[in-house]
Amino acid sequence: MKIRGRINLLVGLMSLVAFAIGGLSLFAILEYQNRVDISEAASDRVYHGEHLNRVVTAVVMEARGIYAADSAASAEPFAKGLLTNLDEMAKVITEWQSLVPAAQRADFDAIAAQSRGFVQFRSETVRLVREQGPAAAAVQGNNEANRANRKAFQASIDKVVAADQAELTAIGEGLHMFSETVLILVSVVTMLGVLIGAAFGLITGRRHLSNPIVELTGAMTRIADGDFNTQVPSVGRKDEIGDMAAAVEVFKRNGLEVSRMNASEADMRGKNEEFRRRMAEVVTAAVGGDFTRRINHSFGDQGLDAFGRDVDQLVGSVDTGVSEVRRVVASLAEGDLTQSMRGEFRGNFAELQQNVDGAMGNLRTTMKDVRSATTSINDNSNELRAATDDLSKRTEQQAAALEQTSAALDEIMAVVRNSAERAQEASTMVTEAKQSAAQSGTVVRSAVEAMGRIEQASGEISQIINVIDEIAFQTNLLALNAGVEAARAGEAGKGFAVVAQEVRELAQRSANAAKDIKSLITKSGQEVSSGVTLVQKTGESLTEIESRVHRINDHIHSIATAAREQATGLQEVNTAVNQMDQVTQKNAAMVEETSAATHKLSSEASHLFGLVSRFDIGTGAGSAATSAPRAAVSGAVRAVATDGHSAPRVSPARKMVGTLARAFGGGGSAAAVAAPSGDSWEEF
Repeated sequence: MKIRGRINLLVGLMSLVAFAIGGLSLFAILEYQNRVDISEAASDRVYHGEHLNRVVTAVVMEARGIYAADSAASAEPFAKGLLTNLDEMAKVITEWQSLVPAAQRADFDAIAAQSRGFVQFRSETVRLVREQGPAAAAVQGNNEANRANRKAFQASIDKVVAADQAELTAIGEGLHMFSETVLILVSVVTMLGVLIGAAFGLITGRRHLSNPIVELTGAMTRIADGDFNTQVPSVGRKDEIGDMAAAVEVFKRNGLEVSRMNASEADMRGKNEEFRRRMAEVVTAAVGGDFTRRINHSFGDQGLDAFGRDVDQLVGSVDTGVSEVRRVVASLAEGDLTQSMRGEFRGNFAELQQNVDGAMGNLRTTMKDVRSATTSINDNSNELRAATDDLSKRTEQQAAALEQTSAALDEIMAVVRNSAERAQEASTMVTEAKQSAAQSGTVVRSAVEAMGRIEQASGEISQIINVIDEIAFQTNLLALNAGVEAARAGEAGKGFAVVAQEVRELAQRSANAAKDIKSLITKSGQEVSSGVTLVQKTGESLTEIESRVHRINDHIHSIATAAREQATGLQEVNTAVNQMDQVTQKNAAMVEETSAATHKLSSEASHLFGLVSRFDIGTGAGSAATSAPRAAVSGAVRAVATDGHSAPRVSPARKMVGTLARAFGGGGSAAAVAAPSGDSWEEF
């Protein structure tokens, strides 16, 4: 049998054991779940029975509360609790009914019937306590017959619950025994399957796999070490190990053939090794830059001897070309540009000769031009250094002028800002005056209205005094008539005549007093009218003042706005001057750096001229050729220095700041700005 078949047989056996264990486990799980479901159902029945028993007890306790109550009102909470427990009892019986098995159906029906009677009886107790009071409820329910019925009801419940508890205990014991049995069975099947599979695997591994492979591995090791007389085991087997043994037998035959070939080639390898050694010495020396080494040996083989001569010829040709190039480059290192390669070269060395000779010629021409340009650069750098120094001085003067301009603008800014603040304060004060004038106008208008009301009250008082005057006239007239009637009465009317005379005198005095009051009221009315007129004129004057204050406020607000705008404009000018100052400072720094770079350039040009002068180019130094560029550059610099466009002129920033200082009356600032008038300002 093939090894693959044995392994498949082992895998199949282990799979069969695994299937047996899995099926047994699945059966155990399903059976265990079924018994657990039965146990849970019995447990739920026990729970509902105990719950129903507790609800019955709660109903009895609520009923006792009803019996002990003093009135229907005090028994009402117990009645509500009793009804709630009766509803809970009905709910529990309904849930319990769905769980009752067929064997307990008769007992449960008896409990259901007893519960209906219990509910009806306790409901009647609630009705009696609500309609007739606790005494009637106590007569109905607080007796031995009722207690006997309740005890019988609870005994029926306890009977069913006891049966369910017994069933639950039996199910638990059976479940425990079933789990132990399944555990033992699964353990036995697992152990048997593992033992059988392990025994079959060990037999197959050691007898059919491990031992033959170890023997074959030993034979392969000896053959690899060169022992081709070793016998290959397991050659006649029909499995994969037999195929491996046949392949090892082929390797053994091939090894014998290779050993025979190696014996015939040993001499040739010796010659090749000697040629390789000498060739390596020549190549190593050539790689190190030594082209003097040669093979120069006869190997007794025509091909090797011809190849050695070709290598020696190649190295000699390379040595000649490299020697000439080394000589020319050495003269170049010493500053001699007049040398060239000598000799007859072919191929790439001929092209190298042309390139080296052309490079030396071009370098000679270039060095001539560089020497001439270096002289010109040296002269130009000197002129540029002088111009840069002059530019640096003028830039420093410009930076100082801009710094003074910035300081003057700061002072002007302070004056303008102060003026704007004062204008703003004046605007605020005028606004407050306007508000005070408006309030004064309101007060005057109120005073005018009050004077009008006083005038109206004076008129009303005059009317009342007229009424009093008329009453006094009528009283006087009645007293006169009474006196006449008393005179007609004779002696009997004397007393009445005296009273009439007193009344007449009183009426006369009232009339006189009314006339005096009327005259005073009339005079007061005239004064009030005059006061109203004056108050009205005062109101008109205050209105005029208010309008004028409005106009003054508008003017001062315009002045304040203009001052703020002026301050904003001066702030922008100040910012621009500060930016110009910063830029000028940067320009001054840049000019200083340029001056330093120019000085360094002049020094480097002199150094470059000294370096170029070291080279021998075969002709004299062309001083006449360099004098013309130097004179041209000097003339150009002098032309720039005397050009009208580069002449110093007055700074427009300083001129503008002086004008602003004079416009704002800042004497100190103007003097500060005008002081450096002798300086100059240059634009780049």
